[in-house]
Amino acid sequence: MVPGDAVVADDDGVVVIHRRDAADVVAKGEKRRADEDGKRQKLAAGVLGLDMYNMREPLAKAGLVYIDEPESD
Repeated sequence: MVPGDAVVADDDGVVVIHRRDAADVVAKGEKRRADEDGKRQKLAAGVLGLDMYNMREPLAKAGLVYIDEPESD
């Protein structure tokens, strides 16, 4: 750590960011937050993570079937 480095702490831990990397780290953090906000909105609207992450085909290839609604008796 050298003078000018950023020290960021939260409930998950502490990180030191070199001054020369700070702008890049901020930009990447803002992009990640925007991506996560978009995912939260989709999930709140009822989109399944299974579909959001395109997992139906890989699961089918593994021999698994996702059942959207329970079978009636």
